[in-house]
Amino acid sequence: MLRPRTIPQPVRFLVIGGVATLTHLACALALTRAMPEASLYAVNAAAFAIAFFVSFYGHTHVTFRRGGSMMKFLVVAIAGFALNNLLLHGAKRLGASHEWALALAIGLVPVFTYIASSLWAFAVRRPTSTED
Repeated sequence: MLRPRTIPQPVRFLVIGGVATLTHLACALALTRAMPEASLYAVNAAAFAIAFFVSFYGHTHVTFRRGGSMMKFLVVAIAGFALNNLLLHGAKRLGASHEWALALAIGLVPVFTYIASSLWAFAVRRPTSTED
C-alpha cells in the first residue's frame, strides 16, 4: 500500500497543485454557470482565491507537513501566475504555437513555484541564537 510519507515531496507538490488547479477550474465553471452575467475576470479571481486556500492547506498538511507563511505563499502564487503569462507572451513572440507556449509555461512554472515554496514560503525556520 502506498503511503503519503513514502511519496517524494515534489510528487506530493504536483498532486496538490493538480487538485488546486481542478478546484480552480470547477469553481470557475460553477460560478460562470451560476452567474452568467458576471465578468470572466471576476469569476477567475474568485476561483483563484478558493483554489489558493486549497493549495495552501494541501501544501501545509501533505506536501511540506509544516506550517508556512500564507502571505509568502500568496506572493509565490501570484508570481507564478505572472511568470506563466510572461512565458506565454515570450514564447508567442518568438513564434511558438499555442501548444508549445502552454507546454513551456505549464512545465516551468511549477518548478519555480516548488522551489520558491520550499525555500521561502514553507522554509524550515531555524531558531536564532541569542548570545548574552
